Amino acid sequence: MKFPKYGHYALDFSGNVMEVFATGSWNLHTVQSLSSDMQELVHRIGDTPWAALMDGRRWVLSTPDCQQALSEQIKFNIRHGLRRSAYVMENSMVKKAQLERTHPHQDDAAYEPDYQREYFTSYFDALKWLHEEGYSPLPSQPER
Repeated sequence: MKFPKYGHYALDFSGNVMEVFATGSWNLHTVQSLSSDMQELVHRIGDTPWAALMDGRRWVLSTPDCQQALSEQIKFNIRHGLRRSAYVMENSMVKKAQLERTHPHQDDAAYEPDYQREYFTSYFDALKWLHEEGYSPLPSQPER
């Protein structure tokens, strides 16, 4: 099996949810590209509360230098309205351990009591949790 030089991602903002689809093995170049694209999207929505839904079922892993850069991007997102993060991936302790190293609560100065992060093995369970928390990728419908 041949792996590309670095992984890929797709970003989409719908409703009040940013969906991130991660694939492959990530290096710092991938994270820097993601951060640039993500910041552009975040600036467009302003500081209104929003959630992130990260589908990492096809993400392989990342190099160690990615963790700090991802952590900084997550802190930026929280400062700009991110309140919930739902991570979807198979039961992999290695992946979860890598993602836990990016958790902003590891840095007391970045602690945000309104921010919550959860892990799921089902995309639909993640959507359900986000919906229960007030976040949905569906545009809000006017009440009749």
